[in-house]
Amino acid sequence: MTRATYEQAYADHCYLWETHGPAGDMSGGYVDQDDLVKLLKSPTKAMARDCLVSQIIYWFSCQLDDGQSPDDIAAADPEVREIRERYT
Repeated sequence: MTRATYEQAYADHCYLWETHGPAGDMSGGYVDQDDLVKLLKSPTKAMARDCLVSQIIYWFSCQLDDGQSPDDIAAADPEVREIRERYT
C-alpha cells in the first residue's frame, strides 16, 4: 500500500471525486459502508488514510458512474496521472 500521508490521500481523493466524479458502484462493487465501520471501530488518522487509499485504488480499477474510463481520464489530466502513480 502507498506511503501517502493522510493529507495527501485526502487531497487526492477530493481531486478525483470532485473533478471527475466518484468511482462506479460505491455501494456494490466497493462497499464504502465497510470503511465507515472501520472508522467507527478505529477512528484514527491512519485508518482514515487507509480507507481513502482503498477508495482511490478502487477508483482506478473501474469505470466511473458516468461510464468514463480512469485510463482515458488519466490520458487527458496530468494530475490524475500523478495520483495514479502514487497508488498503483
